[in-house]
Amino acid sequence: MYHRSLMDYNDVDDRLFDVGKALSCRIRLALLHTLVEEDASVGELVASTGASQPNVSNHLAVLRDAGLVTADRAGRVVRYRLASPRVRALVEALGAVTE
Repeated sequence: MYHRSLMDYNDVDDRLFDVGKALSCRIRLALLHTLVEEDASVGELVASTGASQPNVSNHLAVLRDAGLVTADRAGRVVRYRLASPRVRALVEALGAVTE
C-alpha cells in the first residue's frame, strides 16, 4: 500500500512539487537561511549570497511563487521575509538533517 501511494504521483498536490522545486537550488536555500535570521532587502540578500542582483531577484520570485517568502514595500525598498512560521520550521529542519 505504501509503495503504491508513492508510485501514484498524480494524486500529489502540485504545490508540494512547487515547494520541492523551490528548495532544490543552493542560492534559494541560502536566501531562506538568511531570512530565518531576519527580514532583508534585495541588496542585503545580494551581499549575503554573493550572487548578482538580477539573480537574487529571480530566485526570490521563485520562492514567492512557491509561497515560501513574502515581500513588503516601504518606498523604494522591498523587504523579504519568510511567509510563515511553518516555512521557518521547514528551513530549520532542513538544516538539522545535514548536521
